[in-house]
Amino acid sequence: MSSYKEENRKRLIDLLGYVKADKNPEGWSHVNSVAVGGLLSVGFSRVETNLLLVVSSSGRSLVDCDTGNKIERDYEEYEGLDDWNLTCKGIGRLKEETITICGLNGGGLPQSNSAGESLEVVSPNWPDYDLVLCRDHKCSLIDGHQSYCNIIYTEHLRGFGFSWCGNYIVAACGSDFDIWRRNEKL
Repeated sequence: MSSYKEENRKRLIDLLGYVKADKNPEGWSHVNSVAVGGLLSVGFSRVETNLLLVVSSSGRSLVDCDTGNKIERDYEEYEGLDDWNLTCKGIGRLKEETITICGLNGGGLPQSNSAGESLEVVSPNWPDYDLVLCRDHKCSLIDGHQSYCNIIYTEHLRGFGFSWCGNYIVAACGSDFDIWRRNEKL
């Protein structure tokens, strides 16, 4: 590796060293960590914005993001899952909704919200990834912005993103997911 690239890599790792880990960053509360064997994908409802669809190798679940509790469950493996279009048919109260998902095959949940907050993925300790929540339109890799950013999740990320309303965050790996709730709704 050229000396310029190595110097820049070291500079970026040094900047990330100033980003503090905090499961309850300013303005947010960590709701729950939920174990799910064989987690494939997650996605937020656009209709009932506090509901999260979780797709696993043993079916689908609906989770209330205000409490972290499962409120609906089915055991139809891959029912309504479209890996190519990154969508899945909802269950229970969301049975009429097709939900955009992210996970094993990529995906498309929002990575920012209308409050100027954003999610970044960095991996100075690869193969683990750090999910960083930044506020006030800041970036963890720009000198002087680190105090506006917090590492909220460290794992081999499978999927992550904001809800469509911007009031919830999900971060998932192959065996569990975490949920955060904004303290003041947008």
